[in-house]
Amino acid sequence: MVAILFLVDAALVAGLGVWMTVAVADNWIHPRLNEEAVALVVRMELMEQMYPDDFAIIAHRRIDSPELIGRMFRTVRLFETLAAVLLLLSALLLALAAAGVVAGTLATGAAILSSTLFVSIWAGFVIGGNYFAYWYCHQWAQSNHFMLMYWGFFVLLVLML
Repeated sequence: MVAILFLVDAALVAGLGVWMTVAVADNWIHPRLNEEAVALVVRMELMEQMYPDDFAIIAHRRIDSPELIGRMFRTVRLFETLAAVLLLLSALLLALAAAGVVAGTLATGAAILSSTLFVSIWAGFVIGGNYFAYWYCHQWAQSNHFMLMYWGFFVLLVLML
């Protein structure tokens, strides 16, 4: 029964890891796509056009420096890459724990840490997006970030049970 639980945990963590790997691969292969999406949020252009009175209240938050936006994007990409690697490694450790090759506490600890990193990345987007009021014009992004954060949180809960 313990082996089955480790295999279930491995599958759940592998799901996060494979998703993150596919996502971050796009950020390496086609960086312009997501870097421009980040820029669109932090430049607050849509809010300025669609809600000029509300934009005026928080216009001081705008970031329009291409260098700073590029650094922000590369930092996010670095943490996403780290999360992808750690999640896949954790899934492997959990599978090895199911086979009795590595200690279950090591595998579970690694999975908890890597899943927490996954959750933290998306929580960071929710918090950062809130700072730039992305709920005004980027609801799809906010919803996506919340769903990813919840997915990781539910995996984390399973790992901690």
